[in-house]
Amino acid sequence: MKCFPVFLAFLMPSISWLILNFQGFLSKDMTYSCAIFDVLDGDLEDSADRGEWSGGQGLKRLGHPPLSTHSPSHTEGQDIRDELYEAQIRKLNHIIKKAKILPGHRVLEIGSGWGSMSILIARTIPGTTVDTITLSVQQQSLTRQRVADVGLEKKITVHLMDYRDMPADWEGVFDRVVSIEMIEAVGAEFLEKYWNVVDWAMKKKGGIGVVQVITIPEPSKQHYRSRSCSFADYTRV
Repeated sequence: MKCFPVFLAFLMPSISWLILNFQGFLSKDMTYSCAIFDVLDGDLEDSADRGEWSGGQGLKRLGHPPLSTHSPSHTEGQDIRDELYEAQIRKLNHIIKKAKILPGHRVLEIGSGWGSMSILIARTIPGTTVDTITLSVQQQSLTRQRVADVGLEKKITVHLMDYRDMPADWEGVFDRVVSIEMIEAVGAEFLEKYWNVVDWAMKKKGGIGVVQVITIPEPSKQHYRSRSCSFADYTRV
């Protein structure tokens, strides 16, 4: 933790600037996690094959018809295609599909981000309710604003809460648990606790959880953990 006080002192004056400028470099959904592009490395390759089976690993595209490699010329009054937005929504929908979220489900989201996932769930799946938790006052404030802007205050509750401090009456009440790129900040020593909490919150019969994470090669793990100023130092609670 020796890097944290210096980093925090550097970061705090910039928080307001970051919130005001997030929309300047994120897609309109304000998701800032890894996206799923039409093709493998679709954010990097301009000339990639966009057939059904595309990408260097022979991965199948997720639920969309093949796209032409030639986009029509942009004319005045015609919207420019936002491929980052499409890729982010594709990823969120993929997680929803994996979690098999159905009408009427109560969903727990661990790590609110800026509200993209909870809003998508509540807007597209009838009768769902979402409890989403974050440790960031700024994320809670902006997510609440975004939820209010689309009239979903009765379906989404944004809690300022540590995942280890959930109320006792949340035990076993959630049909689904989702978490997007939050576990990276948990810290290796708390991983067992994290998974215990996920299991604790889900319904014992029929509950499903989907946790999406960024990974690193196994041989790099020890080196990463031994660095004196790693990403985990900045984000660990």
